[in-house]
Amino acid sequence: MPEIMTHRICIFIVFSLLQGCTSIYAWITYDFNKSQYDNRVFYETGADDLASEISAKLNWYISTVENRQYQSFKSPNELKVYVFADKNHYANFSNSTPSARGSATTNAVYISPIINNRRHTLSSIMIHELSHVHIRQYIGTWRYWTEVPGWFLEGLAVEVSEGGGAEKVSDDQARKLIQSGVYFVPEEQSSIWGHNFAHDYGLEPHVYYRQANLFVLYLK
Repeated sequence: MPEIMTHRICIFIVFSLLQGCTSIYAWITYDFNKSQYDNRVFYETGADDLASEISAKLNWYISTVENRQYQSFKSPNELKVYVFADKNHYANFSNSTPSARGSATTNAVYISPIINNRRHTLSSIMIHELSHVHIRQYIGTWRYWTEVPGWFLEGLAVEVSEGGGAEKVSDDQARKLIQSGVYFVPEEQSSIWGHNFAHDYGLEPHVYYRQANLFVLYLK
């Protein structure tokens, strides 16, 4: 194996271990309150308002994903939503970037307080992230990351949420960028290293999400 590749793999492993330690520490030490309106929703003190809105609409979010992805959640009783008052707590706990509004794992959605800056997108982001949960519950985390290409997962989530994650770019803008040579080339499947993200194609996230959505619509 070339020396530079070995070096990169070592860096990746060390970084992953450090990230894992941070997340484990967060899971052990962070305190959450359980919503009195829905026992699937947990929130940090200071995120009461966000948690209340999510609790009131959670069943609607879930049914929207089920209707638009043509199947009930495989493990609905295992679903949880964590709502944060601190964006760094969100990043540590979810192992995500502090600038993200939301993220998901196999049975959980994480919502950052960053979303308060664009509160009107809360419903679309919740549905977007639940789309990811829905897929992962059926195929498992390993296949989710190593087999299904990222453009399909994100394009589907944008479609199901009616634009969640791609609000800053319209269909027409995405098409014009494609015509000007700014686009991603969709691969047939992911790899053992996980699926690609917007930066892997040199694209701004909202551009990538909208273009991925257009391709998913084409396939549909």
